[in-house]
Amino acid sequence: MKIKLLSMLFVFISFYSNAAAPTCSSQHGGYCSYSGSVKSIYVNKGGSILMYFDQAMSPSEPGKANMNVTQFSAGIINISDNPEFAKMFYSTALAAQSTGRNITIQMRGSQSGYPVIDRIWLSSK
Repeated sequence: MKIKLLSMLFVFISFYSNAAAPTCSSQHGGYCSYSGSVKSIYVNKGGSILMYFDQAMSPSEPGKANMNVTQFSAGIINISDNPEFAKMFYSTALAAQSTGRNITIQMRGSQSGYPVIDRIWLSSK
């Protein structure tokens, strides 16, 4: 019984330690960064991709990067701004989600209240 309880606690702690809310910095012109899993990804016919974070960003974070953000649980990509990047981002995010690997993204600026994603890294397992 104790081993089972300890095992469950270890799994919970491991999962929780990987979940982190995005943080922002004023360095390099201001940006926000997120490292964690792809909670979900959404594409609409209006030409936007939304990628949802494990945990929402604190409302005080975007101000550090001088960003006007009102949506704190996801980042956005406007597909028409750079269709090739949007395709590569979407395939990388799906690969991360399907294999359980973490990603790191950076965001600069805002659109429709969301931070704009402009780069992605795929972590090794």
